[in-house]
Amino acid sequence: MTPVAIVTGAGRGIGRVITAHLAAAGYLVAAAARSADQLAEVAAQTGALPITLDVTDPKAVTGAVAKVEAELGPITLLVNNAGAAGPNLVTWEIDAGDWWSVFAVNVQGAFLCSHAVLPLMVARGAGRIVNVSSNAAYFRLDDEPFFGINSAYMASKAAIVRFTDELAVEARPHGICAFVISPGTVKTDMSAGIFADEWDDPDFWSPPELTADLVEFLGTGALDALSGRYLHAANDDWRAFADQVPEILEQDLYALRLRRPAL
Repeated sequence: MTPVAIVTGAGRGIGRVITAHLAAAGYLVAAAARSADQLAEVAAQTGALPITLDVTDPKAVTGAVAKVEAELGPITLLVNNAGAAGPNLVTWEIDAGDWWSVFAVNVQGAFLCSHAVLPLMVARGAGRIVNVSSNAAYFRLDDEPFFGINSAYMASKAAIVRFTDELAVEARPHGICAFVISPGTVKTDMSAGIFADEWDDPDFWSPPELTADLVEFLGTGALDALSGRYLHAANDDWRAFADQVPEILEQDLYALRLRRPAL
């Protein structure tokens, strides 16, 4: 059976690269995004099924999943890539609605898409979900805030890590795996305003193709034993992780955890 994937945020940037990569790897791909014009380009380039979608709209998400299942077949892979950064402002200056809208896309969007596909995957006893997070979920801030990435973005990306952690535990008995990944620092429209000073430095950026490679690799089932873990597309030697599963699980690596000193 030909595998079927949904990629959100597929109109541009990382999502477009993932869509093209999965299509080239033999997947039937549904490319979902808000911009119909961008989706038309993606569909023409990759053969993907274009789905105009606001991932924060529950009814639209349910309808999109039904459309994909009807036109492409059973969904085997969901890639929750749609994301928003929000205004570059400190917490007390950002509009409350703008702050929460970042959560609506980054967290609620991933939840709604997962919520829509999971009953179908559970009924079939198989499926994989890949959630796109960021090192902003946990990197150290020291004594200065990281201007360019606001508190909503950081908090939402940390929430995605924990959401995936719990989802993996819940879904494991039903044959479903969930992973959370970081693409690294990819040169996109979203990152333009954050890393303007590094824009012309080729050594600063992570190739988006690494993320697409990782998503495809996860789709093969090679790392199913590490469901729930956080994998970095550019910094981790994830192709070797299949041989390191016992060590990773025993030491509880690649997870967001609190550490306290031994008493």
